[in-house]
Amino acid sequence: MTTAAFTAVAHRGDPYVHRENTLPSIRSALRAGAGAVEIDVRLTRDGVPVLLHDATLGRLWHRERALASLTAAEVRALTGGGVPTLAEALAEITVRDRTCPTPRRRARRWPRSAPTARRTGCTTAAARPPCSPCAGPTRTPRSR
Repeated sequence: MTTAAFTAVAHRGDPYVHRENTLPSIRSALRAGAGAVEIDVRLTRDGVPVLLHDATLGRLWHRERALASLTAAEVRALTGGGVPTLAEALAEITVRDRTCPTPRRRARRWPRSAPTARRTGCTTAAARPPCSPCAGPTRTPRSR
């Protein structure tokens, strides 16, 4: 009998505890043991990728404004900083310490969020939580 490896994927973070697609929601999902977090990304009028599922701020932020008509600064002001940029989200989940002991061969299995991962300084992988030695209680998925 073989055992299958499973990865828990948190849909928009931990939306039952925190507002979806926010940094607290992502942190909560990773602390709860999620191996990956699915997020939604849209562009603001000035081309900044931000985490938001809907085309407007209405459902989550009670502001009936179309995201595509707002600059990143306007979104930040209207939501009190609650809608993070993709760069902020990647910085939240990437390894900041470049001396991370995660083996490169294992890190390469994870997809990179190309040029953003390079801009944020991630040297291992962009779309995964930091390894335990680098970040403490967060767990990394097991390799097969």
